[in-house]
Amino acid sequence: MKRRISITFCFILALVCFFNTSTFAQLKGDTYASAKESKRATWILTHSDSPGLARMNGTKPEGLCYDLMTEFAKYVKDKKGIVVTFEYKTDDANDFPKFLSVVKASKGGVFGLSNTTITEERKKSYNFSPPFLRNVSMILTNNSVPELTDIKNISTAFAQMKAVIVKGSTNEARILDIKKKYYPNMIIEYTPSFAKSIEAIATNPKTFTSADFTYYLKGLQSGETIKRHAVGDEDGEEFGIIMPISNDWNPLLTEFMNSGFINSVQFNKIITNHLGQSVLKFTKIR
Repeated sequence: MKRRISITFCFILALVCFFNTSTFAQLKGDTYASAKESKRATWILTHSDSPGLARMNGTKPEGLCYDLMTEFAKYVKDKKGIVVTFEYKTDDANDFPKFLSVVKASKGGVFGLSNTTITEERKKSYNFSPPFLRNVSMILTNNSVPELTDIKNISTAFAQMKAVIVKGSTNEARILDIKKKYYPNMIIEYTPSFAKSIEAIATNPKTFTSADFTYYLKGLQSGETIKRHAVGDEDGEEFGIIMPISNDWNPLLTEFMNSGFINSVQFNKIITNHLGQSVLKFTKIR
C-alpha cells in the first residue's frame, strides 16, 4: 500500500514539474514566413529585469528594449504591411539563468529583453540582434569598503570577502578570471539575479560583485549603500536582443537597427528617457 502511494505521489509530482516547466520553456510566436502570408503576427516578449532596459511596471512593460521593439513593429508594418501584436510572458523576471533557458527552448517569434551581452559562445545557441548599447562592467561593494586602487591587489584589499554573482553571466566569467589571476582563494556565492547581488553588497560589507553599469545607476538612484571601484571598470561588451535559433525575424530586425535607427536622435531620446543623458557618451554604439 505504501509503495502504491509512493508511486502515485511521484507520478503526480512529475506531472506538476512537467507542466510548470513546459508552460514557460516552450514559448512560441508567429514566424515571419507565416506572417508574410497572413499579414499579421504575434510576437512573444519575455524579459529578465534590467534597470532602464526591461521591467514590468504593474501590468505595463517599460524600458529601452520595449521601446525598441515597439519601433521595430512600426517598421514591420510600414515596410512589409504586417500588423504585429505583443504578448508579454515572463515567469520569473528575477532569474536570469532561467530567462536564458526559456528563450533558448522557445520557437519562432520570441524575443528576450534584458542586459544580455553578445558573445561568440552564446551565438552558438541563440540569435542576436545587432548591439543596441555598450556596457561597462563594474566591481561594486558596500560603500564602507576602502577604495580598491589596483585590481592586482584584490586578494589583499578584499580579504575575507566573498563574491556574489549570477551563474552563466558574463559577470561570472569576469569574476572567475579575476579569481584565476589575482585571488585564487576567492569564495563565490551564486544569486539568481543581479538585483539580488546588489542587495547583498548593500547590506553586507563582506561581499562584492561584478555588475553592469545599469545596476550601479539604479543603486545610486535608489539610495543603495554601494560603491564603484573605478579600477575595476571594464568596457567592450555590447548588449543585444536575444532570440531562439528558430526566430526568422532576425534578418528584418537587423535591417531595421542598421537602417540608421540605432544612431538616430529618436533612439538617443529613448536612451536618455530610461538611463539619463550622462550615459550617452560611453554607452552609444558607434
